Amino acid sequence: MDTLIALCSLLLLLLSQNAAILGQLDRTSGSGIGSLPPATPPPPPLSLQPSTPSIMHFVNESFIIFCQTVQKDIDTKWRDPSGQTRENTKGRVHIEKKTTGLLALVFEHIALEDSGNWTCEVNGNRNGNRNVNVEREFLASFELLVNQKISFGKTEQVQSVREGRDAMVNCFVEGMPAPEVSWLYNGEYINTVNSTKHNRLSNGLYIRNVSQADAGEYTCRAMRITPTFSDSDQITILLRIQHKPHWFFNETLPVQYAYVGGAVNLSCDAMGEPPPSFTWLHDNKGLLGFNHRIFVADYGATLQLQMRNSSQFGDYKCKVANPLGILERVIKLRPGPKPLAPGRFQLKKLYTNGFELDIQTPWMKNVSDEMQIYGYRVAYMSNAEFKFSAGNWSYAKQRDFSFHGGKHFIIPHLETNTTYLMRAASRNLAGLSDWSPVKMFTTAAGCSWSPWLYPVYGVILALIWT
Repeated sequence: MDTLIALCSLLLLLLSQNAAILGQLDRTSGSGIGSLPPATPPPPPLSLQPSTPSIMHFVNESFIIFCQTVQKDIDTKWRDPSGQTRENTKGRVHIEKKTTGLLALVFEHIALEDSGNWTCEVNGNRNGNRNVNVEREFLASFELLVNQKISFGKTEQVQSVREGRDAMVNCFVEGMPAPEVSWLYNGEYINTVNSTKHNRLSNGLYIRNVSQADAGEYTCRAMRITPTFSDSDQITILLRIQHKPHWFFNETLPVQYAYVGGAVNLSCDAMGEPPPSFTWLHDNKGLLGFNHRIFVADYGATLQLQMRNSSQFGDYKCKVANPLGILERVIKLRPGPKPLAPGRFQLKKLYTNGFELDIQTPWMKNVSDEMQIYGYRVAYMSNAEFKFSAGNWSYAKQRDFSFHGGKHFIIPHLETNTTYLMRAASRNLAGLSDWSPVKMFTTAAGCSWSPWLYPVYGVILALIWT
């Protein structure tokens, strides 16, 4: 019995000593006194440079990222978002071994399909350890976010549609993320919500039953706002409405006059889309000889005739055509009396910045009232301009006067104290007379001003004087 008691006492003593030792260790660890410094965690086996978990780039930008290993004898590889190993050392996306333990992934031109998670990993585990946590230590990934800048692809900046039909103003907006598109017409916002006229579609603006009033400039505006960036861009499209030709200048006289030895201009003005062609016929035949010139613009054609003989009189037909229609107009060219040249052409008043001229022509006898002279044309150039052009009057400025505007023949906006050469011709329905002899007049050097040179101020002064 005594022996059993002794063994129990010895066991309790050993247990108490162990508890004291463990308590002392706990106190020492808690107080920090006499404890060892915490161990520095080992660096991860793989690291990326740059080390951000996600990287954003735009299409066609370049980018390079490095996979670095702690141990130089570790062999690494890159996997793309589809899980395929990238082993090529050339191409748009390839790998490059820079130094031992450093493997670069190079994007020469980033594409949309490059978006996703790219992973650098070791080629197997050297110790054959297939523990999941250990395998994760030998992986390093980053997410590549690829955005596409806003562009408008093959959008044509001039588009056409036929009048009376529905139209699509094409605008091919490209971008990732996809931008929001809005439309403007001649600078004004188009409300496409619940509109019976306009409808915004993915590839453009749909317009119902277009008319010529719908022609103009349409602006396709793309905009986007994301958590990481915002941008916008726009393109302006000219919409032309195709329609058959129509006359837009209706003051063309059906009967015009000329005289042998003179010249006459026959005008034919019409609009159409596409721009129409203009054809002139004389008595239903094509024009022959060298006594004519045709000046063609987008919406008009002028036939200029040098009247050499009486055979040039007759009916002149202008044909206007485009794929949607044809117009015709006949101008009857008849002989008329040649106007008399001015009998008097002299200076009436002198100013620093212009002249008032005295021009008169005798009454034409044996001529109907409609063929009498109704105005004048004055040609002028400065003495310096006359010398520079070697006396060529085709370079002269011209000013036409009509008796309907009164008989104040003012030449304004001239240089002060400058000599001008001038000549005048009479006008009637058959054309211009011979030119008068050339006269030379010099503007004043003082401070002389005529209200007739500036009509607005002249009217104000006239009201004051009355």
